[in-house]
Formats: sequence, structure tokens, C-alpha cells
Amino acid sequence: MPVSPFTYEYPVAPADVIDRGEESERLLELITAGRFVRLLAPRRYGKTSLLRKVLAEADKQGIPTVLVDFYGVVSVAEVAHRIERAYAEQLHGKLRTLAERFLNASGFGVSLGAVGISVSLERTRNPDPVPALHTLLELPLQALTKTAVMPVVVFDEFQDILPIEHVDALMSSHIQHHGGKVSYVFSGSEPGMMRELFERRARPMYGQALPERLGRLRDADVAEYIHDRFERTGKRAGETLPALLGVAQGHPQRAMLLAHHLWQATPRRGSADQGAWERAIQASEAEVRDELRAYWRGLQTNDQRALRALSAANGKPYRLQALTNVDLKKSSATHAYERLLDRGDLERTAEEELIFVDPLLERWVHRQGTSAG
Repeated sequence: MPVSPFTYEYPVAPADVIDRGEESERLLELITAGRFVRLLAPRRYGKTSLLRKVLAEADKQGIPTVLVDFYGVVSVAEVAHRIERAYAEQLHGKLRTLAERFLNASGFGVSLGAVGISVSLERTRNPDPVPALHTLLELPLQALTKTAVMPVVVFDEFQDILPIEHVDALMSSHIQHHGGKVSYVFSGSEPGMMRELFERRARPMYGQALPERLGRLRDADVAEYIHDRFERTGKRAGETLPALLGVAQGHPQRAMLLAHHLWQATPRRGSADQGAWERAIQASEAEVRDELRAYWRGLQTNDQRALRALSAANGKPYRLQALTNVDLKKSSATHAYERLLDRGDLERTAEEELIFVDPLLERWVHRQGTSAG
């Protein structure tokens, strides 16, 4: 049996990124110029895939690159460990030799080998990861700049360092001196936390990175991508593409999820029809049902009410009847919408309307509200 050509479970390979030509060129131009950039996009918008594509292109140009994933970090030790392991996995040849030489000279137990900072801290009676983190943060300047090309360091899901006390100050104490010598990308998926880090004057990293936002995919690009991969595998998307695009609304991961199930529902050497599309949307909604239920249970009651009202009001967040139906005052709705915007669950359009980031969440919420009504 042929394997579905649509990947939606994890970041895709650089060659499989849908378009994003303008975004990747812009980002590559900024980092090769030595700029500090903060890249903001909701989760599952293809942010990490785009970063990998840009870093792959930078690597072709001989630019040293490292991507560190901070998702879920809860301590200084974890921050240090993630950076150390990223260097260990991604540096090779001369760059690795330079990095190891610098780390070995530090004497803080940091290593690119199997025995790294985690093991060193376990063997210490009073472990303190701060000196090791200082060393790792200085590594790009002290080791990677020994080459003729400016290195690039990407910190993905950077907002997750925010709750860890003083970490942003510690990082800033090094990074602020690397301008023009090391290029940094701070990538995040929660707008509120990223604003707190970079736009609040009291924070150490205030104003230190140029903001760039990753938007939704264009329907034409999604359609071309899906059509091409159906054709490659001897199938045709047929006349179902408009329906798929209408549901996906430019959301990268949801578009690939829907395309995967449509491909599965289409017979070999056949064309997708209305029946295949209905089976695809049902399978897609069934796959995310538990995820959406868990998300819903984690919300505050007023956030649930606000989402229910929004799903019934076609983007008009303060439509009186919709708020009345869920027993929500306008002031409470305002606070709820701001929380949801900060979390990256909602987006505000240029027309000041609010829209769901996840179109399948919107369908699920609307269906729950209809059932309740």
C-alpha cells in the first residue's frame, strides 16, 4: 500500500514546506545581515519547518547554524541542557572541534560528548547550572565566530523561558554583546509571553529583536501542493479542493491533516468525490476530538463562553445576542478574548474582527453550542 504523501504529525523537511518563499527569503536576508529577529506564529503554523528550511539554505552558504528547542523547559538546568545537546547534535567538523575546545577550557562540566551537563550536575552535591549556562551562551561568540561567516543561533519556543526566574536577564547579558558577530532568531508561539519578553520596558530583552510574523498559507499555494501530491501518487483531488480549502482556512497543519484523510478516502488511481470528502472531514474531526476536549477542559469558564459566543457571531466578538446566549457580560468577554489572543488561540484581523486560529476548533465549538442550544 502506498504511504500518504501528506505529513502533519511533525515538522516537515525543508523540501516539503508549502511555498513560504517570501518569508524564507526575508528571514535569510535578516540573519545573514546579523539582525536579531523574533518570529511569531501560532503553534502548528509551520514555524519550525520554516526555520529548518532557512537554516538548510544558510548551511548551503557555509553559515554555521544551531537550532535549540526550548519547548517545555522549566528550569535553568533544562535550558543549559537543551543548548548543550543542540550543539552536540548539530555541530560537526571544525566547528565541533572549536566548540569542544572552548567548553573543555571552561571547567564547568559542559561537554558535547555523552557525559554532559546533566550528568555533571547529578554528581555534584550542590549543583548550580548557572556557570554552565553562562559558558554555553558565550560559546557562539568565543568559538563559532572563529570561522569567516557569521553564525546563526535559533531559540525555538523561546517564550517558555519566561516563567524561569532571571533566565532572560542572564541570556540578555551575553546576547546583547553579540550584535554584528552572531545572528539570533527568537521564535515563539504565544503572543502574550513574547510581548512580555520583548515589548515590556522592564524586561532585560526589551526591544532587542525585530518582530516578524508568520501568517496563514495562501489557498492557491495549498491547492497546488495538494494537487501535485495527489497526482504523484496516481490519484486526483478532483472537485473537493475548494471544500478542503474552505475548512482549512490557510492553517498549515490542519490543511495537511485534511489532505491526508482525503487521500486515504480516495481509491487508487481514482478521483476524490463528495463521499470521499465527507469521510475525510469525519476522520479528521474524529482524530482531533480528544485533543480539543482536553483543550476545552483546560479553559476558564468565561473563555469557554467567549469562544462559544464568537463561534455563533461570525467574527463579531461583541454581538449582544451571542453574549446573552452564553450569559457573558461585555467586560468579561473583553478579558476572555485578550487571554485567548495572548495564548495564540485567536487572531485579530485588519478589520478588527476576531477569528479562531484553529478552524477545526471553531467547527467543534460551534457544533457543541448548537447541540447545547
